[in-house]
Amino acid sequence: MIRVTQSRQAGLALQAVASARVRLQQAQTVAMSGQRVAKPSDDPAAAARSRLLGELEARAESHRTTAQYGRSRLETADQALSEAGNVLVRARQLATAMANGTMSAAERTAAATEIGQLRRAMVDLVNTQHGDEYVFAHVDTRSPPYDEGAGFTYDVDTYADVREAEVGPTQRVEIGASGSDAFAQRAATPGSVDVIAVLAQLEANLNANDIAGIQSDIDQVRTAFEQVLGERTRTGVRMEQLQRADESAAQTQGVYTRLRSDLVDADAAEAFSRLSLAENTMQAAVTVAARVLGPSLLDT
Repeated sequence: MIRVTQSRQAGLALQAVASARVRLQQAQTVAMSGQRVAKPSDDPAAAARSRLLGELEARAESHRTTAQYGRSRLETADQALSEAGNVLVRARQLATAMANGTMSAAERTAAATEIGQLRRAMVDLVNTQHGDEYVFAHVDTRSPPYDEGAGFTYDVDTYADVREAEVGPTQRVEIGASGSDAFAQRAATPGSVDVIAVLAQLEANLNANDIAGIQSDIDQVRTAFEQVLGERTRTGVRMEQLQRADESAAQTQGVYTRLRSDLVDADAAEAFSRLSLAENTMQAAVTVAARVLGPSLLDT
């Protein structure tokens, strides 16, 4: 028969209280934080998988941020292209009206004044900004792409492509609109026109009371409108691609978030059940220790 001394009984009682306290603290931490795995030592395998899922979740969030920024940037460009189209519609209306032989030189001069205003408005539209970037610039997005005195500030034939960005693990999408394709005359695109130069020529012909020149300008203005409209159409396609990319990244992010939650988050009902059990265990350990050590000794 093994004899358990009073000293040994006291040691076991205190050990039971200490162990119950540790379990109670752990249960309280899980219940309050809602996390089953708060540090790697809680579950090394789950912590490692959680870290990997966190990285994938952050990458999906980055893709969403890029897609949303690109779409916002394209919305600014789309609005500018829409307004440019309106400018050209008005310019064609004026050109058509002033090509009529019944119009006087004074009326054409007055129309030239309005065309001059439309031309300057077009320059502003080419230099549209989104935040601190010029949406129709290419190489240097912090500098205006068009100077009213010098024309385009970059080589429109060399830099017609637009910026791309990664919006998925294997997906890149254009996040800009091409100022070259929308507004410039390019050697690689036969029939393209310099939109601002077309308006300047119409203004000059109106001031010169040149009916034949004005009639010729009507076709040029129509070509400019179609050119702007073409880039606006392409911009719309890019916006739709970015919208789909954002939705896809959001779904992917949601999957990673749920998987990570399943690994590290505690089930609320189970967590509070374990807390209740730990509290009961602690109370039982204290009760037993009180009997062995005596109430006054335990209280100290």
